[in-house]
Amino acid sequence: MEAIINAFGIDVRLIIIQIVNFTILLVALVYFLYNPILNLLKNREEKIKQGIKDAEMAAMARAQAEEEKKLVMTEAHLEAEKVSERAKKTAEVMATEIVTKAHNQAVLVLKDASIKAEQLHIQVQKEAESEIAQTAILVAEKILREKAQ
Repeated sequence: MEAIINAFGIDVRLIIIQIVNFTILLVALVYFLYNPILNLLKNREEKIKQGIKDAEMAAMARAQAEEEKKLVMTEAHLEAEKVSERAKKTAEVMATEIVTKAHNQAVLVLKDASIKAEQLHIQVQKEAESEIAQTAILVAEKILREKAQ
């Protein structure tokens, strides 16, 4: 075997040194290059998985927010309708009260005007009677003067 090794010019020491150099280079490459790249890929994979989870959670949160928005909008519309109904009822009640008050005031004004008209009629009648009495006295005096002459 030694003859074959010498025939091909193989140096055992050189092969051992090459094996040691290769092993050192392999260890250095694994330690400084392969493991960091492997860790980097694992970290990137974890970030991608976390990003996917976050996106799914965000989609679920968005869907929940949309549902809540629909509920809130529905409740707001119902509340607005209730407020509108209450406002209409209040307006109707107030309109009825205003009409009733106006009617009552009109009745009072008519009664007052009727009383004043009656009083004015009585006063005019008294004045007319007084005028008639004075006229009658004047006529009687005139007739008496004419007969006395």
